[in-house]
This record gives sequence, structure tokens and C-alpha cells, in this order.
Amino acid sequence: MIKSGINDAVPIIIGYVPMGAAYGIIARQSGMGLFPAILMSLIVFAGASQFIAVGLLAGGASPFEVVLTTFFVNLRHVLMSASLSPFFKKVSSRIIPFVAWGVTDETYAISIGKFNARQADYRYSLALNYTAYASWITGTVMGAFAGYIVPAALQSSLEFALYSMFVGLLILQLSNRLHMLIAVFSASMSIIFSRFMGGTWRHIIAAAMTGATLGLLLEEGTRRRGDGAHGRRGAG
Repeated sequence: MIKSGINDAVPIIIGYVPMGAAYGIIARQSGMGLFPAILMSLIVFAGASQFIAVGLLAGGASPFEVVLTTFFVNLRHVLMSASLSPFFKKVSSRIIPFVAWGVTDETYAISIGKFNARQADYRYSLALNYTAYASWITGTVMGAFAGYIVPAALQSSLEFALYSMFVGLLILQLSNRLHMLIAVFSASMSIIFSRFMGGTWRHIIAAAMTGATLGLLLEEGTRRRGDGAHGRRGAG
């Protein structure tokens, strides 16, 4: 399980190292010192929230505003952790916090499929999560030390790695028509919500929650129809 978790982290590593470097570069250029920039990755380990926090701090936002904003951005982790929790019912409560702390969008996207296929356990999650964590720290250190040296053109290309990584992980999860439908629906809702929602994250969270709700309703409806058809065949 440990080896499998490390191997499955390779796609994440490819995205995390350049993204961590991009964060480190932006943090330094925003006025953050070397140690604070690296310490944020060590303690927080949340790419999107770290980029947002750095931008807010550079713009003169108060600590309360930074904490509140990143709190709402990270609320999606509650949903991800809730969907993983049934697979950890027999795992020691001492281990669960270490697994939960390492859950990110990318590690969740990979591990949930493995758990549904009964091909993972807590050892797999620990190996996957902390291999990804190590790659994020590596990228952060590289970017933080690079500081002002990296040209602006290269900074822009590094930022694109985040979007390409998410697209790749999404494609890996589109295993049936329902998944495809929810992905298209969520993307469409994100575009619609962005028209009247301010900020850079509210419309994404709203679209994710709307898409997750629709997916749950459709899956439940499919399951009930399947149970009903099975019952009719059994009665016949």
C-alpha cells in the first residue's frame, strides 16, 4: 500500500513542484521573508489558500480578513473528508488526524477512486499525502530562494501548472456519463455565478456545492430505480 501511494503521487509531484515554486516566488516578491514563506507551506499546505493569503497580505488586508477568506476557501475540505470518513471507521483515532491533515484536492481526487475500488487503506493515504506534501515543500523552497531572480514570463508559465494539473485529475475521474454531466454542469454554473459573485473564489465554491448536490440527487435516483427494478424482477 505504501509503495502504491508513493507511485500514485507522481502526477501530483509534477504539478506541485512548479506550483510550490510559483508560490515561493510570488511570496518573496510580495514582500514576505524567506522563512515566513517556507513556514506557511510547512504549516498550512493549501496551495490555493496560500496564493490568496499572499495576495491579500500584499494588498494590505488585515490578519482577520486573511483568515476568514482562507477559511471559506478551505470549507470544501469538509466535504472531501466526509466522503472519505466511511473508509476509516476501523482506523485508530490517533492516525486519522495525520491522514486528514494531508487531504488536498489532488490527493483526494486520486485516493477516493482507490478507496471505492477497495485498493487503499490508511497506509496508502499517508504515503500519498505526505509524498505530495514533500513535493510542495520542495517547490516552495526552490521558489523562495529564487526570489527576484526568476523572470516574469516564467512566473506566468508556472502559474498555469495549477490549472493543467486540475484538468488532468478531473479527466481521470470521468469514468461514466454521470461524472461527465456533473463536470460540465459545475463548470457552467461556475461561469454563471462568476457574473454576479464578487471575488475569485465564491463562484467556484458555489458551483462545487451545486454540482455535488446535483450529483448526489442523481446518484440516489439511479440507485432507487435500480433497487425498484431488482425488486420487480425478484417478485416475478
